[in-house]
Amino acid sequence: MKLNEEQKITVSDKLSFLKKSPCFICKSNNWIISDKIFEIREFLGGALQVSGDTSILPLISVTCSKCGNVIFFNALTLGVDLGSK
Repeated sequence: MKLNEEQKITVSDKLSFLKKSPCFICKSNNWIISDKIFEIREFLGGALQVSGDTSILPLISVTCSKCGNVIFFNALTLGVDLGSK
């Protein structure tokens, strides 16, 4: 799901501390915040379940532009309203 402008502002504000946080792999300080929400699904023994009683974790990815290290932040914890499109 692509973030709308309001969601982008929320994410940018919450992750503003990254401007002062070097990558723990290469020590670069050049992060790229994705404008999309990704998801990790609960593992159900290899079976894909798309509805019903299963957990999905919405994530924002942040990538170091120098080494490619990727870190994820929980979109709900960041305050992203997932009802907004």
